[in-house]
Amino acid sequence: MRTYEAMCVLRVEEDAFQRGKDAVRAELTKLGANIVKEEDMGQRTLAYPIKDVHQAHYFYFVVEMDPDNARKIEDAVRLFEELLRFMMVRQES
Repeated sequence: MRTYEAMCVLRVEEDAFQRGKDAVRAELTKLGANIVKEEDMGQRTLAYPIKDVHQAHYFYFVVEMDPDNARKIEDAVRLFEELLRFMMVRQES
């Protein structure tokens, strides 16, 4: 098992933010990830618009999971409409 950091850039509307955060959490759990830490980083202005959106809500996960499943998560969350951007990287030891 390796440790990964996942950053979610979600829509700012409260219901869209909750749905997106819960969907990502459910997908991580479904793929066998152990969620070590979650952090709500709040609403921020984007440097450039994404899908005509200028404000976004950032949410951060630290997870432990199998490297094979880490590759699958990006494909799984790509279709979530509440999610503007998603990035997962391996955490340094």
